[in-house]
Amino acid sequence: MQLAVEVTDLVKVYRKEKREAGLKGALKSLFSRKYEEIRALDGISFEVQQGEMVGLVGPNGAGKTTTMKILCGVLYPTSGTVRVLGFTPTDRHPEFLKNISLFMGQRGFLSITIWDLPPIDGYEFIRSIYEIDRAEFKRRLDFFVEMLGISELIDTPLRKLSLGERTKVELVAALIHYPKVVLLDEPTIGLDIVSQKRLRDFLKAFNHESGATVIITSHYMRDVEDLGKRLIVLHKGRILYDGAREEIVQKLSKTKSIKVKIVPNGSTFDFSKFGKVLYTGDSEVLLEVENEKVRNTAKTLLDLDFVIDISIEETPLEDILREVFTDETS
Repeated sequence: MQLAVEVTDLVKVYRKEKREAGLKGALKSLFSRKYEEIRALDGISFEVQQGEMVGLVGPNGAGKTTTMKILCGVLYPTSGTVRVLGFTPTDRHPEFLKNISLFMGQRGFLSITIWDLPPIDGYEFIRSIYEIDRAEFKRRLDFFVEMLGISELIDTPLRKLSLGERTKVELVAALIHYPKVVLLDEPTIGLDIVSQKRLRDFLKAFNHESGATVIITSHYMRDVEDLGKRLIVLHKGRILYDGAREEIVQKLSKTKSIKVKIVPNGSTFDFSKFGKVLYTGDSEVLLEVENEKVRNTAKTLLDLDFVIDISIEETPLEDILREVFTDETS
């Protein structure tokens, strides 16, 4: 399979002025300025195959948006190499620009160009720019409109649409030329739960039909869990994990949850000797147990007379990442 994205030892350093507070600090900065370096990306390397969907996750300041902007050529890296579709993004080669799209929520092409006009006018403008056959353009637009449920929105002036509605129509503008690489930075921000689900379903359908490579960042873990079979976890500009979504739990999680179903009044028993007690009810106890102790703990619990049944559950991905980021920060 052909590589769509190749990133090797990528570094991005920002210079930030250090200034003392107050008037004295302002005057000193006029004659002698001091700077500190902020390493937004610290030597990351990864590859993405053509047609792959990848989730890029991490806390604020991890380097996600910086990575996306470098991939599309908006930012220059400090060092390292980046190749997207065989091109160096910052060269801005016409063939590269024709086959890539960066989507950042409501801040898109339509908002800049046709604020007082309906989205359909913007779509026609894009059709002419990319020289899309009219019949093919109509087929794509019908597909997008049906999947996103925006039939009434595309004929409404953009300024009259809500933030969530603008997200949907802007997404169509970003994808209607069928780019080979799609970079989505927080695509579901501002959408309600139903619209988030609809957008995720649409992106999966678009990926399947077009074969586009999709890289998505989001603070909503449901987005990356639904869309990305592969996750790249960034923290402080470094990659903590790069691999299958199903394996991240086994690799990064230190504990599992054991749900214990008990007879009434069984909760008077001291379960804390088995692990951390997360919840205690009349007929149920929830424990957090270290991975290496789960098997023996489960066997011991089942031998207790007042225990009816147990179930072992993996720690939710969001909780695992929160713990990992907390440990890395401390």
